[in-house]
Amino acid sequence: MNRSSPVEARPIAVPGAEPAPTLLADGLLTERLALAAPENTRVVVADYEIPPGHSLPWHYHEGRVVAVVTAGVLTRTLADGSECVTPTGGCIVEPVGPQGVHMAENREPEPLRICALFFLPRDSPLSTRADPPDRFVHR
Repeated sequence: MNRSSPVEARPIAVPGAEPAPTLLADGLLTERLALAAPENTRVVVADYEIPPGHSLPWHYHEGRVVAVVTAGVLTRTLADGSECVTPTGGCIVEPVGPQGVHMAENREPEPLRICALFFLPRDSPLSTRADPPDRFVHR
């Protein structure tokens, strides 16, 4: 599914009209999403832009993260060595905890944009840097 970015321009407010939301991301979830969010869960929406040839280093999340690729193509490498490629409009559900370590890359010639929704323990960072799994360490 390679389509243009689903993000629309910000609507102009018209006095007396019903407020219109600004669409930040629109994607299709293709895997089951189990989410139990206890009280005091930190909810964060973040927009990432990854330039061509750049990446997010190996990391993991302390809580559930659901994201939509709003432009470009996301390539993730997971702890087991598998790669997941997600084009514009695709959704991802990140693994939780250190066993779900992964990295994200933009291997394409255009910028990659990702809109992510985080459900985290109250004082957790968005992500925690981690060493790559042993299979990726060249000795």
